[in-house]
Amino acid sequence: MSFNFKNEVLSGFTLFLIALPLSIGIAIASGAPPASGIIAAVIGGIVGTIFTGSHVTINGPAAGLSIVVLTSIQLLGQGDLLLGYRLTLAAIVVAGLVQIALGLVKAGNIGLIFPTAAVHGMLCAIGAIIMTKQFHVMIGKVPESKSIVGMMGEIPKSVLSMNPAIAFIGISSLALLVIFARTQINWLKRVPGPLVAILFGTIAGLLMDLEHPHKVHFLYWDFPVMPSYLLNIPENVGAFLITP
Repeated sequence: MSFNFKNEVLSGFTLFLIALPLSIGIAIASGAPPASGIIAAVIGGIVGTIFTGSHVTINGPAAGLSIVVLTSIQLLGQGDLLLGYRLTLAAIVVAGLVQIALGLVKAGNIGLIFPTAAVHGMLCAIGAIIMTKQFHVMIGKVPESKSIVGMMGEIPKSVLSMNPAIAFIGISSLALLVIFARTQINWLKRVPGPLVAILFGTIAGLLMDLEHPHKVHFLYWDFPVMPSYLLNIPENVGAFLITP
């Protein structure tokens, strides 16, 4: 198999730019700490690549089970999210062992029992859940409701009371992704859209000094910006590891 260093590095870097925020977003949608998404992406990518039989498979966190993990954390913890998170990790380890056992006995065909329409419906619902939760984040609002239906109903309220400073970063980053994905300009096609969006968001966050609480003047009003608009990722990721 031939190896083109330039193309492989560019493809890997582009995938990293897409997978990093996606993995963090899936962790948040699952009710887990953001750093857990990064850890899952790294470990899943390495282990999955070693044991997979395909050269083009992308391994890492997927949104398909986010609602299952979220429900598990809430039910097992009975209000204590940290306890629910620990118990969910233990349940995932047991499920992994069962899955390995099913693989050893060649029981993969059991998956064909489930209707494709049900799987597609679940994926659409999960997509709607992630988009709903992240929409509020994009415009700098925290919804009062904890249910997905309630969050959907609060979207108009959030739009009317959004934080323009944060919304500027979020909406502009989303617009850059759409523009670079649809551009017909040849030289722009060579530039990874996720890279541009991340650079823009990083620079805008630094210029607005999101790490320190203060107010940003926008039109005729002043809007607060503070570290709560940033992801809370611990500096020592090793200290975050929890054994199930």
